Amino acid sequence: MNKERGKKFCKDCGTLSIYHVQNWLDEFTNRLFPPISLPRKFGFLFDALLDKIFTIFRLASWKNDFRRSDIQLRSTCFIEEARKRGVEFKALRGPFGYTNHFRAEINGKPFRFESLPIADFASKLSIQIVGDKERTKKHLKKGGFPIADGKSFWFWQKKKAIQFGIGRLGFPLVAKPRGGSVSRHVTTNIQDSEKLKKAIDNAITYSPAFIIERFIANAFVYRATVIDFDFVACVKQVPANVVGDSISTIRVLIDKKNGDSNRGGPHQKEFTLHRIVENETTEKLLSERGYTFYSVPKKDEIVFLQYDPFLKLGGDLIEMTPQVHPDNLKLFHQVARFFDIKVVGIDFLASDISRSWKTQQSAILELNSLPCIELHHFPSSGRPQNVAKPITDLFFKYYL
Repeated sequence: MNKERGKKFCKDCGTLSIYHVQNWLDEFTNRLFPPISLPRKFGFLFDALLDKIFTIFRLASWKNDFRRSDIQLRSTCFIEEARKRGVEFKALRGPFGYTNHFRAEINGKPFRFESLPIADFASKLSIQIVGDKERTKKHLKKGGFPIADGKSFWFWQKKKAIQFGIGRLGFPLVAKPRGGSVSRHVTTNIQDSEKLKKAIDNAITYSPAFIIERFIANAFVYRATVIDFDFVACVKQVPANVVGDSISTIRVLIDKKNGDSNRGGPHQKEFTLHRIVENETTEKLLSERGYTFYSVPKKDEIVFLQYDPFLKLGGDLIEMTPQVHPDNLKLFHQVARFFDIKVVGIDFLASDISRSWKTQQSAILELNSLPCIELHHFPSSGRPQNVAKPITDLFFKYYL
């Protein structure tokens, strides 16, 4: 059973491999036939029509007995908060499971949304700009915001992309899909041409278009979430690591951390944090410090086990909201207003979030119109931030 399950999921991003095909189709479709933003009333009529089709042909049905493990954790956070205010929910279940489409109802009035209610109908700009990393980068540059220099290419432009990366930008580099989120198929700190080729192939597995950009060293990735141009929460992403106690071996420390009930597997939707992945990178990092898995690090010594801060590799989340510098808060507000987006996750690169972005090398990497708010609800350390509360406020403000 486990072997069969492993074949269905991508080792890099943890999603069903069939989603790669869907991403390819979406990229081509969106480029050939750009999405048209319909007025809100037409959107509701279209949703109602889909409901009829689903019911008549029995393609899907609305269920109110769904569990946390059936849906995305960000949706669970919002639903549990909104239920406190009397909102009832149903989730759409299709032939292959739940689809992350929901119907909320209060006082007999239904509302539909995907993953989170983001009030995209109340924005002047198309939400599609945020879903395309290339268009996002261009719009950020237009607004004078800090970005990492880079360019987008199609899968048939691999040679051109390599020449651009080596000749124009220079190592180290980053290769990532033009669409997607949560670091799916992203490769960072690329130091030579062979690794660049492999990184491009990895990105192309997920999407037909990819981006090559300059890598900023000695910096951390921070995820800032802005709700309705006001509320901001900020979490720091840290590579997988263990902290020494001067008694336990690294092997014991890893097993103890992986045994935490808050850490799950990459396919388990009810978890934000995942178990630490051990691979060649882990062995290399330990070797560089003269360690093995059976070495005993000093008390409070941090031993990193991965280079990248990806959650899928067992990375940590440190909630940093109280430490964010006022200039950085202002920057996040300005980005949300410039894109006129009511709910947005901002991936921000800097060495220290408590210092102004103006005094250090920094960059806005990408935006996400369906942010993973669970990052703030379930950090590995720091005080959790209830981002679901302002989203529920937004729901009552714009949907009712």
